[in-house]
Amino acid sequence: MFAVRGPSPPPPSPSHTITIPSNASDPKYPSPWSDTMVDFAKNGHRLHGEEIVMPHYPEYDDNPSVSDNYHRHASSPQDGFVFRLQQLRHNNRECLAEFLGTLVLVLLVNGVSASQVLNVADKSWLTMTVGNGMAVMFGISICGHISGAHMNPAITLTLWLFGRFPRRKVPIYCIAQLLGAFLGSAVLYSIISPAISEFDGGVRQILGEKGSAGIFATYPPIYIGTGTAIASEVIGTALLCLLVHATAHPSNQPFNSIQGCIVAAGVMAILTSLGYTSGFALNPARDIGPRIFTALAGWGPDVFYAFDYYALIPTLAPFLGAILGGLLYLIFIDHEPVSNC
Repeated sequence: MFAVRGPSPPPPSPSHTITIPSNASDPKYPSPWSDTMVDFAKNGHRLHGEEIVMPHYPEYDDNPSVSDNYHRHASSPQDGFVFRLQQLRHNNRECLAEFLGTLVLVLLVNGVSASQVLNVADKSWLTMTVGNGMAVMFGISICGHISGAHMNPAITLTLWLFGRFPRRKVPIYCIAQLLGAFLGSAVLYSIISPAISEFDGGVRQILGEKGSAGIFATYPPIYIGTGTAIASEVIGTALLCLLVHATAHPSNQPFNSIQGCIVAAGVMAILTSLGYTSGFALNPARDIGPRIFTALAGWGPDVFYAFDYYALIPTLAPFLGAILGGLLYLIFIDHEPVSNC
């Protein structure tokens, strides 16, 4: 959802190192860290006189020889099936990581909402904000080192617009995030459906005293107007995106090295300060996926029409906010040197 670093390999293993001269530029030994935004010192390279010891991970190569060896030794249809699964996982590991990270994020965020809506715990806005922040850090911890832990289509789109993410990956990431959010809601519902039925008597309601659709998607308080809700989503997402960009810069220490924790704390700060105005999605996937699930799980299509089509606000406003946050960073914070034309 939040980190902008590219995929990073696992920690170096002494058995997988290659020593090359420091002035060599052999294309056979590309750096496994080339897609990250981490500085040289954090990439795991170690200087020894005139040589650089570079971590090398065959299992992370684009064409790993281990797959070829496995294919040659596949002697049964079952072996071939396992190989195809391994190849699929290897070729789509970033997409799969985004899917799982978003699934866990939505599962935990909506779980906190359920504890408040169903009156199984004392209602507290602080509980909501802390729970959401911890869910964000949980998701980042799971997939950040593989996919960058966007977990948010607004973040993914903005990183592409500002040249920090390849365009070809944008649709794949967004689809993975939406699917993860949908399935995360389904997993939560399978666990808490008895509690929901006890709360609403088995009659699924969107609004009112027994309304439970707010467990999964965001709905504003009755007294909040459309303009206020839009402004809340735009400003909140702009602050989130500004924090993501700022903490991603390698010179912003120590915050860059603990970016996941800082982003989680930022989410808690934003929700505590402004979240009560709109329910604060800050993330189109976190709202669209669960809203579609509730439409199919018994709440009906009115989840898209309630509050004068309020569903459009958490779907579209975060994109505007993320773009605004990127512009704020570019204008006021970014200090990259301007190249001479």
